Amino acid sequence: MMPQIKWQDDGYALNDRRDLPQIRWVLVVTMILNFISMGVKLAAGLATGALSVVADGMDSLFDGLSNVIGLAGLSVAGRPPDSSHPYGYRKFETLATLSIAFLLFLTTFELLQEAWQRLQSHAVPQINWWTGAAMVISIIIQGGTSIYELRAGRRLNSEFLVADALHTRASILISLSVLGGLVLVQLGYPQADPILAAFVALVIGKIGVDVLREIFPVLADQAAVDPQQIADVVENVDGIESFHRVRSRGAAGNAAVDLHVRVAPNKSVQEANAVADEVRRRLLALDGVTDVIVHVEPQRNPPPDAPDLFATIKHTAGELGLTIHEVWAHRLGEDLYIEMHVGVDPLLSLGEAHALVDRLEAAVRQRLPEVKGVHTHIELATTRVQISSPAPQELEARVLQEVQASVAAIPSLSNPHNVRARRDPTAGDRLIISLECSVAPDMPVAQAHQLASQLEEEIIQRLHQAAEVSVHLEPPE
Repeated sequence: MMPQIKWQDDGYALNDRRDLPQIRWVLVVTMILNFISMGVKLAAGLATGALSVVADGMDSLFDGLSNVIGLAGLSVAGRPPDSSHPYGYRKFETLATLSIAFLLFLTTFELLQEAWQRLQSHAVPQINWWTGAAMVISIIIQGGTSIYELRAGRRLNSEFLVADALHTRASILISLSVLGGLVLVQLGYPQADPILAAFVALVIGKIGVDVLREIFPVLADQAAVDPQQIADVVENVDGIESFHRVRSRGAAGNAAVDLHVRVAPNKSVQEANAVADEVRRRLLALDGVTDVIVHVEPQRNPPPDAPDLFATIKHTAGELGLTIHEVWAHRLGEDLYIEMHVGVDPLLSLGEAHALVDRLEAAVRQRLPEVKGVHTHIELATTRVQISSPAPQELEARVLQEVQASVAAIPSLSNPHNVRARRDPTAGDRLIISLECSVAPDMPVAQAHQLASQLEEEIIQRLHQAAEVSVHLEPPE
């Protein structure tokens, strides 16, 4: 049996660098101050019937409620990454921020509706000196709250704290406007109260739009890190031939970056992995980057006149229901020639298969006019499940013996295992042999492929019953 490939979970690199307990503490302090400001305003507004003061109190109420939502969101956002959320739970904070915008829009609608009804009823609020005093006290509380929360939000890289602090800052302007409106009411202009209430509602609505604008880049997966900044880092890593597909996403202070880097094809797996590790280490040192995924590829060096040659040939074969096993392109002087192995349905007759392959050759020459000639080798290929039978025990024992002798004849190979032999009816009941053996992990892929081909030829020479041999090379466990 083939060995089962195991998923080795080495943990999750994502690391939220923020101090979540400090963010929670800031929210608790802010929530208490907002509810105090709310209580002062609502008490004064309800006692006097001043709608603009009540509206301002509602604004402070939603400030406090947004802090409650923020605390709930952070309790989830602070969880470490796991198998179900490998990028962490940071977006739950963004969703909590989105709920603030919803509450702001709801408040806007309710206040506009109440202001319209007040304008139609011509009700006159009763204003006294302690109404103004309540507004002044609340303005002082809001000012201190805004400064405290904004500084903490920027220091702790919390989008929620920054958004909430901007809302509180705008609330100060609202309170100042309401205070001015109270003066107008005292001077004999009672309609100033519902008009100012409507103005407060519109400002609250604008704040909701601003909050959406702040979190939209996160929800839309807008680039969180300047691609040029990433390029400046990667270009200075030794061993990088080229790189592409540079992407980033996430919130401020919690950006995830992934990119593809190309290294020289003759590098071993360990060397390529070391280059990727260095790229990852340097990018994680960037401010706000908490997760980096690096995909390593061999550097492509196609002929300058045929960058899409092989892809075109394989696509053409797929349109005709054919498969391509191997393709070679070579030049003789100025002429380009193609050689390839083409898989056809075993149930076709030779005439049918030959006609189909002729169509492939003609289509390749039509799509690639620079190709002077196409040479094909017809092989069997099928998507049907073939019924095979195991080889007799005596034959299996001989296969194992010859495989071990063939591996021993090639010094770079060792430990043949998972040797299987079966009879294939499509090959005239000849043997199909598959096996695995070990090679040094730092061996270049090209050399390993050459050794696999050498081993396959050696086994076929020793076992004339073998129609096909498949060798899988792997590093020792």
